[in-house]
Amino acid sequence: MSIFAFYPAASHLRRTDGIGFIMAEGADEAAARAVAQQLVGGQSIDGFAAVQVGAGVDAVAVQGMPVGARNRDTWPKVTRGGGFLGAAA
Repeated sequence: MSIFAFYPAASHLRRTDGIGFIMAEGADEAAARAVAQQLVGGQSIDGFAAVQVGAGVDAVAVQGMPVGARNRDTWPKVTRGGGFLGAAA
């Protein structure tokens, strides 16, 4: 399993909900992208660039609080708007 970070490859690919960075694990990029899409729901992230996260990857900062799935405890669960991400579980 590998970890990938996804972000809009260009400004016109940004999501209207403000989500601009998603990290997910999968057997390959396609599987991780599917997990990421399921987490956030809504608009497609097909146009998002992917970066495999591992040894030697450059450091990155993301503005804003991280938000995870409502049924997990790793990350905060509530969005800026007081709701949950698109995934039901």
